[in-house]
Amino acid sequence: MITSSKRSPLTYLVHATVLFLVIIWTIPTAGLFISSIRDKDQLSVSGWWTALSTSEQRIVARAHEPKAQVQEGDLFVIRGNLLEGAAGEITKFGSSSLQPEAFDVGTIADLKKGKTLQVMENGDYVLTSPDEWKGSRGQRIFYTAEVPPRFTLDNYREVLGTEGLGQSFLNSLTVTIPATVIPILVAAFAAYALAWMRFPGRVSVYCCCGWFIGCSSANVSDSFA
Repeated sequence: MITSSKRSPLTYLVHATVLFLVIIWTIPTAGLFISSIRDKDQLSVSGWWTALSTSEQRIVARAHEPKAQVQEGDLFVIRGNLLEGAAGEITKFGSSSLQPEAFDVGTIADLKKGKTLQVMENGDYVLTSPDEWKGSRGQRIFYTAEVPPRFTLDNYREVLGTEGLGQSFLNSLTVTIPATVIPILVAAFAAYALAWMRFPGRVSVYCCCGWFIGCSSANVSDSFA
C-alpha cells in the first residue's frame, strides 16, 4: 500500500486559520488580564502592551508643611523625598503647572523672594528661604519620573472590597457556571452521539436540529429588523 506524505494545501490553510482565530481571541483576553494587574497610575499613561517597559509619568506633589522646616544659618530649610521610597528616577522638575519640566535634576531653581528649590534624581529635594516658611500647606513640586513596571492586586482588592460586591460576584458565579456548564455538557454528549453513533431516526434528529437552528436565526434577524 502506497501512501503519500504530502499534505493538501487545504490542510495548511485550515491550520493557519485556526491559529489566526486563536491569536485574535487570545490577545484581547491577555490585554484585559495584564491591565487588571498593572499599577493604576501606569495604566492611565500607557497601553498594556508596554507593561514590561519603563513608563514616563508627570506627577505633582507637595513638599512637607512649613512646620517641618529647620533653620540652617540664615536660611530656613525643608528637606524630603518626592518618591517616598518608591522605585523610579526623576528627570525633570518645576514649580509651576505652566512649566512642569523647566529644570533638570540637580539644578537649583530660583523661586520668588529669594527662595530656591533643588530636586535630585533619587527624589530628594531641598527648599530654602531667607524668611520663615508660612502657611499650612507645602510647596507644590511638579516632576517627571521614569517609573519601572509594577504589578499589583490592588485593583482586585479595591473592586472586590466594595461593600456587597464580593457577595454579588459569588452569586453570579453560582448562577452562571451551572447554567453554562450543564447545557454544554449535555450538548457535547448529544453532538457525539449524533456524529458517531448509529441509531434509528438519526437523520430525522439531524434534520430537526438544522430546522431549529434555522428558525432561531430567522427569529433573531426579525428582532433586529
